[in-house]
Parts: sequence; C-alpha cells; structure tokens
Amino acid sequence: MNGQLRLNVVVPIVMLAVVGAALSLFMLSRGAQTSTASTDSALTPLPRLHAPKAPAKHARPTKPARSAARPAKAAVPAKPKPVRPRVKLNPGLPPALARALTARPVAVVAFVTPDARLDEMAANEAAAGARAGGAAFVKVDVSEERAARPFAVKLGVLEAPTVLVFKRPGNLFVRLDGFADLDVVAQAAENAQF
Repeated sequence: MNGQLRLNVVVPIVMLAVVGAALSLFMLSRGAQTSTASTDSALTPLPRLHAPKAPAKHARPTKPARSAARPAKAAVPAKPKPVRPRVKLNPGLPPALARALTARPVAVVAFVTPDARLDEMAANEAAAGARAGGAAFVKVDVSEERAARPFAVKLGVLEAPTVLVFKRPGNLFVRLDGFADLDVVAQAAENAQF
C-alpha cells in the first residue's frame, strides 16, 4: 500500500510538473512571437489609410461663390492724365514748321541747295545753333518743290542759304540771309524765346 500511496502522490505531482513545464514553454514561445512581431512592426512603416491628394497642376482652383450679403467694392477713381496744353498756331503754316513749333516754342529753318558745300555748312551751323538755343530745327531742300513751296507761298521767294527763326504761334522773328554761324543762330533762337 505504501507503494501505491507513493504512486498516487507522485503521479499527480509529476503530471502537474509536466503540465506546468508545458504551460511555461507555451507561454515562453508565445512571448517570443509577440516580441518578434512587435520588432518587425517597428521596422516596417504602416500604410496610410487616407493620404491627402495633391491638386493636379492643370486644374484651376475654384473661386468661392460671392454671397449676396457682401457689399460691392467702391470704384477707385482713375488718376487724371496730365493734360498738355494745346498749342495754338497760325493757320496756313507749312506742315514741317507747324510740327516743329508744336514740339518747341521756337523753330530754326535752314534753306539749302543740295550738293552746295556752303549751304550744307550753313545748315550744320544752323542745326547746332538751334540745339544750343533750345529751338527745334527744320532743314528745307529748295530743290524739292513739295518741301519748299509752302515756305515760298507764305514768305515769298527764298534763296539758299537762308536761316529763318520762328516763334509761336508761327511768327517770323528774324531772317538771316547767307551764311550764319552757330553763335548767331543760337543767339537769335534764345532772343526769340523772350
């Protein structure tokens, strides 16, 4: 009996030890799988469930609809453009002279004959004198009827070289027959401005 008692006591203890060992192995293996799974999940990124979409490059953004409650913006008055005073000129002036007097209050007109050396020198001196005196300059070739005729009709027959100085509104200020140098023309242009 003694042997059976020992067996009755030892068998359940052994059984408990085996079940305990099996349970502890099971728990250890289960813990190892969990730690491996957590390590793996830490290394792999999680997928995004709802990533925001970037707008397409060719798509136009929509404008919000204007509500009726918003007051309309007040119109900003435009800046007034500076008004140039209108230049009044005498009627019947030759077109080249009218343009020159519109641009500046004094104009120097030089009459030249083409291929005449003295006339070309006189025209160059008159042009330099006009610049120095702050006047506009007009060169008239007397051989071109279209350019010279309006001056001939208005002022009579003109010979070359001749320099005329006009002031607004188109009045003849001085007539210089023959060659006139830069200083004479500049002084005449300056005097015409007063």
